[in-house]
Amino acid sequence: MINVVGLGSTSAKDLTLEAVKIMKNGNKNFLRTERHEALSFFKENKINYESFDYLYDEMESFDEVYNKIVEILIEKSKNEDINYFVPGTPLVAEKTVKFLIEREVEINIVNGISFIEPVLAAVGRDAVDGLLFLDSDAYKFDFDTRRDTLITQVYNKRIASDLSLLLQEVYDEEDLAYVITNAGLPEEILREVKIYELPRLDDYNHQSCVYIPRSCGKNFNMILNKISSIISEKDIYLDDENFESIKKEILEKSKSISMDYEEEKDLLSLLFFLILLKDRDGLIDLRQIYEEIYKKLDKIAIFLK
Repeated sequence: MINVVGLGSTSAKDLTLEAVKIMKNGNKNFLRTERHEALSFFKENKINYESFDYLYDEMESFDEVYNKIVEILIEKSKNEDINYFVPGTPLVAEKTVKFLIEREVEINIVNGISFIEPVLAAVGRDAVDGLLFLDSDAYKFDFDTRRDTLITQVYNKRIASDLSLLLQEVYDEEDLAYVITNAGLPEEILREVKIYELPRLDDYNHQSCVYIPRSCGKNFNMILNKISSIISEKDIYLDDENFESIKKEILEKSKSISMDYEEEKDLLSLLFFLILLKDRDGLIDLRQIYEEIYKKLDKIAIFLK
């Protein structure tokens, strides 16, 4: 069995009693990385350990490192119980733990304090209304401007530059972002910048993340919510007259489609209204519509070839 233990997000003061008990239980101790303030507790109490930092220099990608760590841990645990320590808490932004679970290895999870808590304290935000949690390799459609967003693994200036360009496809370049480094530690650094300014900072490290408050930028879900509200507030139903009006307008706009996007905006708006009116009147099930559209995407792609 592998005891997977969270070291907490900051220093040795975040260690739980259970974490201390396990690191002293006589099993071999393995650390994903020594780059953590809680390492001082191991050294001060003369607790032996092995770290996997050397793999970061040998492997070409993080996934290769994480998979190799998992392979070693599984091999080491075949004949004896071992302890594996990770920064923060095991089930928050820890891919090695995810890979261990996927391999169906027998593990015992011991939670720690995640880095989310000190980040929220640093920016003074409450996550009660929803917090979107993403890696720096997220796609633009993963973002939701209605929610505060915490982006992890912003290790260096190059990642920050790529992230800035990505964010500008979703947010306004002037929208606010916080860059938090060493959250919860005495050397914590909090920067408030515009999204386009992210690459201008020079103090990114392995404990850096970016926090983006919700903005007024529109997205797909906001559009659907707005249409749904209009339908409800104005008490619009899909009677024969409304259906024929929408249908006629859709056909007219379709004739004028060009390489420009003006007509497409009107077409999409009309189609959204039609679909949501049908959903309101119980003529369709939106979940089914989504499923059927998803299934047809590959066929459409073949047609476009």
